[in-house]
Amino acid sequence: MILFNPKIKSTIHDFGAREWIPSSLDNLLKEIENISIASSKNDSLILYRGQANNDWPLDSTFVRMGIKALFGINNYVALPKSIRHRVSFHRAIASLFLMKFDKIIKPSEEAFEKESSHGIDPYFELLKNVQQYPENYSEVPFITGTNLIDWINNLDIALYFATFTGRENLKTITDEHGAVWVFNASSTGKILQTDKMEKTIELMASANFLDGNKSLPLMFHPQKQTNQQRASNQKPVYIAQMDFRYDLADVWACYDKKQDNNTFVKIHIKDTIKHDIAKYLKSKDVSEKHVFPH
Repeated sequence: MILFNPKIKSTIHDFGAREWIPSSLDNLLKEIENISIASSKNDSLILYRGQANNDWPLDSTFVRMGIKALFGINNYVALPKSIRHRVSFHRAIASLFLMKFDKIIKPSEEAFEKESSHGIDPYFELLKNVQQYPENYSEVPFITGTNLIDWINNLDIALYFATFTGRENLKTITDEHGAVWVFNASSTGKILQTDKMEKTIELMASANFLDGNKSLPLMFHPQKQTNQQRASNQKPVYIAQMDFRYDLADVWACYDKKQDNNTFVKIHIKDTIKHDIAKYLKSKDVSEKHVFPH
């Protein structure tokens, strides 16, 4: 399966990811168009994720906040790999996750009613709400976030997150390089989950999972979902981090090495083209109001 256009001049880094630094916005858009054409011919599902800082790993909010809470460090990536890569670390984060979504917060009665009447997955809706509207859960006395990581099939939204940081009066174009990750969701097999989220949460309590044997990330994108404005505008597809010892890029790089595959590429968004991207997004009406509707 060919995912990326061979004209892209990329380099292989230590963690096995293919990386590319476009020289201009036009160069970036042309290559993304080539990727889209290639993926449509191969019937591949291409997803994007934008991050304002190129140095950020592909970790979920719950893992980042969990490390800060457990180890008392502000820069969570400073946690030594000798600790991060231990099975005991994975078990600790998993236990905290299960405590949060089994004991501390649960779906509403309305969500269970919609499950009966419309086939809505109540636990998926809970995690989606926590993911999209974290401010509504700020009073929950526990670790912030979920194990879900947002991906989208809209490059413009990814470019927004790679360019801007902050909201309202704190919104700014970041000075450092950003990143847009491109993931071929068809390359790692059938990862789209059709069972209810509750079953996945139950399996996370099993010895098999806690021993770190369920490592490949899973995709959650049910056909039936409640209408949520931010999700409607951003159209996210959620990839769940299932082995908390490693970020998604580490897991996929290991998979690619074993399978001789090409699952993802990381595009560096240089600070020198971010202002061009901001103008481009304005011309496309991709604004904060669009990305973060109330």
